Amino acid sequence: MVAGTNNAFYSQYHEGRIGGDIIGNLTRGCVIDRLSRMRHQERTVYNCRITPTATTSNCSATTKAAAAGAAVGVVTPSPPTPSFPAASSGASTSNSVSGGAIVDDSSLSQLNSSWREKICHWSFNVVDHFDLSREVVAVSMSLFDRYLATRNNKCNGSTALLASLTTLHIAIKVHEVRKIKLTTLANLSRGQFGPKHIEEMEWKILNSLNWHIHPPTSMSFLSHLLLLLPPQVTDSSKEDIYALSRYITELSVCDSSFVEIYPSAVAFSAILNSLEDRRYRRLIPTGVREQFLRAIATHVGLRHDDEHVL
Repeated sequence: MVAGTNNAFYSQYHEGRIGGDIIGNLTRGCVIDRLSRMRHQERTVYNCRITPTATTSNCSATTKAAAAGAAVGVVTPSPPTPSFPAASSGASTSNSVSGGAIVDDSSLSQLNSSWREKICHWSFNVVDHFDLSREVVAVSMSLFDRYLATRNNKCNGSTALLASLTTLHIAIKVHEVRKIKLTTLANLSRGQFGPKHIEEMEWKILNSLNWHIHPPTSMSFLSHLLLLLPPQVTDSSKEDIYALSRYITELSVCDSSFVEIYPSAVAFSAILNSLEDRRYRRLIPTGVREQFLRAIATHVGLRHDDEHVL
């Protein structure tokens, strides 16, 4: 699968003309109201604050290099059969699952960023393998990060793997039309976990998160923010900006440096980086670009010079 290519989704989702007072099947006011509600959610019930670990990665070089690659058409291949991360890769695995019961391991060290990155890449491979929306991974990682936050980001390797498998199961079940059998997901663990383990962890995660399982993702913010582009921007340009921006937001999902950054800021940053591409600087006049930024600042409260806007 070519990362970031889903232009048809952008056109189909908004059903037609983008711009003016009616945007597809939504009014401009409805789009603004949705963005306002989503921003409230990301600051409250879906706010994730995790104590940074010593191994937290620096996102800037990796993300900007990958974004530059996307601009020249570099693709990210995924394996045909997802390979579940081995539980011995840099994390303790003692006594997290014993006899079908989940054992508390909150006294262990914090999960490091490289371990989380492997889990995220595996999740993307799974959704690509089953031809599911890649936004499912953003939802899954939001649940995963917020669940670990309730444990001060402490768990061993087996619990981390089981939690990630379970949050992916929840995200698919709630946010996808196509369903994947629980036994199928359990089989992807290569015998490490069974359906019973996933069901027990699912109940634990849902209660820890107070059943808040509909987080506003950076992809969702991206789709709504681009609806505020002025009508002078052609539909083809909007779709190209969407594709590149979406690819950048997908990169951020796997980078632990973005865990504490609001999804709205990630989406807005992705758009700004896409607009810096020389193709769009030529196609979108400075005045149109400034009009768009004023609309975002006025109606959404996001500004290009905000602290977390890169």
